[in-house]
Amino acid sequence: MKATITKVAIAVVAGLAIVADAFLLFVKPHLAQQGTSSTLTQSTRSGGGSADSGSTSGSSGADGSGTSSGDSSSSASSGELQDGTYTSVASPNAYGEIQLQVTVKGGKITDITTVKMPTHGRSQSVNAQAIPELTDRAISAQSAEIQFVSGATETSTAFVNSLQDAINQSLNAGK
Repeated sequence: MKATITKVAIAVVAGLAIVADAFLLFVKPHLAQQGTSSTLTQSTRSGGGSADSGSTSGSSGADGSGTSSGDSSSSASSGELQDGTYTSVASPNAYGEIQLQVTVKGGKITDITTVKMPTHGRSQSVNAQAIPELTDRAISAQSAEIQFVSGATETSTAFVNSLQDAINQSLNAGK
């Protein structure tokens, strides 16, 4: 009986963590847009600056997931990426873990290799479709601020979190 209660409590806490993470992924881009627009307004009033903020805002996917994050620390373009190969921590999702190896050359993300991903059951087919698409989107965006793959929200979330860790390692390598 105690084991069942413990398992239920763990499942509830894990579910709340996932819901909180999804909420933040949805809210952060909107907060960042508000911060960017007020900064642009102040810059325009002072007569300086360009109208292009340089930030990208993703649109919500068909599954309602949206983009990964909207703060400037999550964008590869907000700092100088240091050349090298960076292996992220394994980012868990409900079906397993995703771990990436990101190669940076010339200050740009040139390759993303999946080191670890769930391969059992339906995860195998979902990941076979989602991981290459997420990889292409991340290399194109040069950032972890990418649109999620519809029907692969768990995979997309873990991919983005893992990618952001590798990007942070590259940004911090120059410090």
